[in-house]
Amino acid sequence: MEKNCYKLENLSVAPNNVNVRDFVNLSITFDLNFNLPKDSFLVFRIRGGRNNKNDWYCMQPYNPNANGYTVLSTNKSVKFMPLLITGKELLIKFLVCEENGILKSSTFHLKMYNTLVQSLVELKKKIEIIVELPGKKPIRLENSPSINVLNSSIFDHFTIICPSFVNLNEEFKVLIRVEDKYKNLIENFDESAQLYEVMSPNERKYLIKLEFNHKDQGMIIKKGLKISKTGIYNLEVSYKNQWFKSSPIICINNSPKKRLYWGYIHGHSLKSDGIRELNEYFENMIKAGLDFGTITEHDHNWETSDEDFEEIKHSIKEFHKNNEFVSFFGYEYGTWYSGYGDICIYHYTDNIPVFRSEINKYNSTKKLIKQLKQYEGNILMIAHHTALRPGFRNWKYFDNSLEKLVEIYSTWGNQEYSFSQGNPLPPRYKFFGCGKYARKRGAILEKKGSFVSNALEKGYKLGFVAGGDDHFGIYPSGSIDPDNGIYPPGIMAVWAEDNTKSSLWNALHNRKCYGTTGPRAIIKFYLDTYFMGDIIDLNDKPYLNSERTIKASIFSPLPIEKIELIRNNEVINIKVINQDHANYEYIDFDLFDKITLKHCQKKELFVFYYVRVFISNNNMAWSSPIWLTKNLEETSSDLNKNAN
Repeated sequence: MEKNCYKLENLSVAPNNVNVRDFVNLSITFDLNFNLPKDSFLVFRIRGGRNNKNDWYCMQPYNPNANGYTVLSTNKSVKFMPLLITGKELLIKFLVCEENGILKSSTFHLKMYNTLVQSLVELKKKIEIIVELPGKKPIRLENSPSINVLNSSIFDHFTIICPSFVNLNEEFKVLIRVEDKYKNLIENFDESAQLYEVMSPNERKYLIKLEFNHKDQGMIIKKGLKISKTGIYNLEVSYKNQWFKSSPIICINNSPKKRLYWGYIHGHSLKSDGIRELNEYFENMIKAGLDFGTITEHDHNWETSDEDFEEIKHSIKEFHKNNEFVSFFGYEYGTWYSGYGDICIYHYTDNIPVFRSEINKYNSTKKLIKQLKQYEGNILMIAHHTALRPGFRNWKYFDNSLEKLVEIYSTWGNQEYSFSQGNPLPPRYKFFGCGKYARKRGAILEKKGSFVSNALEKGYKLGFVAGGDDHFGIYPSGSIDPDNGIYPPGIMAVWAEDNTKSSLWNALHNRKCYGTTGPRAIIKFYLDTYFMGDIIDLNDKPYLNSERTIKASIFSPLPIEKIELIRNNEVINIKVINQDHANYEYIDFDLFDKITLKHCQKKELFVFYYVRVFISNNNMAWSSPIWLTKNLEETSSDLNKNAN
């Protein structure tokens, strides 16, 4: 019997709709069109597998008085032996114990009592039914039942997304999301609120009334807003005696050369191992108020075919619109347990092939670099979870002309430095649990020598971004933390001339960017007059040999706890802040030659600086570094000339 011939018949599910985080009773009835011999397993999986990621809990076949009690019966007296599997998966395998098995057309009844629904809205959420016949591979039945997981319609908060910079009296727009406590949009919200401009707690200015109705689907965009006085602002929404604050807006009286744009460029849809349709993922990035974004499906052909990648490119063109939402093609190259790591590869042009890690001539970092070198300038390599032991990056093979950025933070944690050195968000593997079912986050799985700090110590010039490896797609870059999601996703910020593909690409190539664990904190970082991402030749600026002034200005939606100044991977200064903005300055009087590191691949001495920012609620942010370098080859050549 062919695999696709195994089917359910006369399928019914009740109820068809459930609300997030409710305890519900579920009933599934069906017939099978095939026989189940003795020692077969009939498997019901509610969580697990490539495209069934969620935080659904409470499913067990043992205690009728406990939540999630699950029982399987048939229209005939049949003996089953249940086996519960929890953790990364949540499923029950029912072993057929009848000597003669179960004949086709038998009717099965599965009942689950007080099972705890996942926190994420998901239409057509699958309850997978899998058959394991003796001596054969498992067969997932394609017409497995599904239900709609809807939001609870219980208001929790507004999320207000606005630009980080505006000119005096310049029109701008604001996006306002109505969300439940799990950050799902409340699509049937039908009430009013008030929007205010706030310069300080005592300076609130009423702007407009916000009228929501069900047609808005939980989100409205208001255009034509202006600020008439320079300064640092927030927008606030007032609703039923509650106040909800936006990220900071800085109003200036002259147009800046560069503005700040927010994006998210590492996530997955159903085209590999996510749970959202491709177009829904892009729509949700726009609904998240992002200025730019894309998805990065896995390079393996068994996950994402050539046809899938062509469809992705088509969607990118469809959703891309300069100055509104910018997108570009990317994918995730991955070879775990090899040291080659997971690397997201982004294309500026459409004529670059996908290099699949399963093909021999592309299956190492060294081979990959060789193939990509011909596309220098039109590709970007960004390494992902570099210090996570299963997918670590061996920094031996590296080309700075192709790889200019690193994902310092994602749902896998902070890859910057180790737990033993004080990293509060160390690389971890998955964990599970909700409320009283919660377990601690998964084990710390670090790989010595593969941290971002190790790459910087070698002399590699890497700017920082943060993001996700998001697989849920409900709110890309929103700080959702599904119970099997390790850490909340981060977000990246880019200083660019405008929100166009060419401008953003140029800014990324020059490391004019930074990352946070989620808060849209505005960060400026300078050494002398040089900005984050810059590389300064000491021969051109000899006065920096003995004195370097480092400055940072930070404006955060949450209180800043402290700022650490990092020089060559060491904390050389700490400033406690405990407020939502900071102007930081430090003068380094150490002589350049006394503090330098040596580049591992060329004759160069260097020093690098960046700020590590600790923000309340266990958040962090990192500026991209600034480097001060001295080329030893030039120095040697000059000495030879003088000797002659």
